[in-house]
Amino acid sequence: MVEEMVFEHLRTMPGHEWTRQIHSCKVSDPLQPPWGRSYRLVEWTMKHTPEASRRVVPAESTPLEIAQAVVSHVPGRRFCQQAD
Repeated sequence: MVEEMVFEHLRTMPGHEWTRQIHSCKVSDPLQPPWGRSYRLVEWTMKHTPEASRRVVPAESTPLEIAQAVVSHVPGRRFCQQAD
């Protein structure tokens, strides 16, 4: 349900045309590490890019805040599995 709301926010964000190229968006259930605050892992893929992008957000983030985090994402290092 959260994923659907995040996806809908991404589709309606003005000024971010690239968000229409998002193929899928998954949001994990809240995870609680042994230390620190709980978080959710957000993973999305683009239509023409095989690699997924990921971002961690606080567990209490609303769907709109998660969508804003996806839009503000700056790609970093890419870790791809090597084909054998």
